[in-house]
Amino acid sequence: MKHSHQQRRRIGFNGVIFGMLVCLATWLPGADAAPTDAYPSKPIRMIVPYPAGGIADKVARDASDELGKRLSQTIVVENRPGAAGNIGFEWVARQPADGYTLLLAPASNLTVQPALFKHLSYDLDRDFTPVSLLVLTPQVLVVNPNFPVNSVRELIDYSRAHPNKVNFGASIGSYAHLAGEKLKTETGANFTSIPYQGSVPALNDLMGGQIQFMFTEMATALPYIQGGKLKPLAVAYKSRVSWLPNVPTLKELGLQNFEVTSWYAIVARSGTPPQIIQQLSRELNNIVQAPGFKKRYTDIGATTVGGRPEELGRFARQEAVQWIEEVKRVGIEPN
Repeated sequence: MKHSHQQRRRIGFNGVIFGMLVCLATWLPGADAAPTDAYPSKPIRMIVPYPAGGIADKVARDASDELGKRLSQTIVVENRPGAAGNIGFEWVARQPADGYTLLLAPASNLTVQPALFKHLSYDLDRDFTPVSLLVLTPQVLVVNPNFPVNSVRELIDYSRAHPNKVNFGASIGSYAHLAGEKLKTETGANFTSIPYQGSVPALNDLMGGQIQFMFTEMATALPYIQGGKLKPLAVAYKSRVSWLPNVPTLKELGLQNFEVTSWYAIVARSGTPPQIIQQLSRELNNIVQAPGFKKRYTDIGATTVGGRPEELGRFARQEAVQWIEEVKRVGIEPN
């Protein structure tokens, strides 16, 4: 049976995470599987699809350091940025399914990417399988301290008084991008989105005055906020956060259901032996639950999570449903 292009895209949207779950039955403890060679017997590569210096890069390097110790093997972190993370995903999709190439996957790449790009050379359902959720961090709305606004209301009013003069930066399709478009749609503000390859170059331009505001992860923004280089206006979370107790939530400001939390996970190539997936998931869960590791992230504005592959699959499925609907609602057109 042949499908139209639009039908195929709808099938893709629905199958992105649902297909991940189909394979999980063979991953459950006790599932029969043929024995594999000792793993790992050579160095492992951890691919980060965004530039060095951001939270994705930090999570990958911290987790890789600890994972390498536990596996008694070298783990080499490689940054392969570009095309909103698609270049890294495309590269990993072409690698063998042997557990020697892992991918640090930001939330948006696992949930809304097929709704944002018409022609992806990889298929999330076909090419990737979940391993473990690692870290969650709320989004915070920040401005340059010299920008003449001190609240979200003032930001919105300023944008209306200065049409086409208020720009926000974000990687296309990231939760930061979706948050900015959501704020624009729900308030009628006059914002323009400026695309970046990651949060670090966007932050550099924000602090340099080239853009006026951005949403970004708490774990990325907090050092700059504490150093006086960024001014927080609101957090996109269900309640105020301990890291910025005096900063209101967007809900407090009248924007109901405005919660945006970024997260980062590890995925591998589909077809990777189940025992390897289980081993990696178990070790990563132990890493992020270790008190020292948890404190390291709590101190910078994040929460470590962990969990089994099927739990990541369920969580990503829920997120995909929510954010694909949000992409449609705010009117982001696929590239």
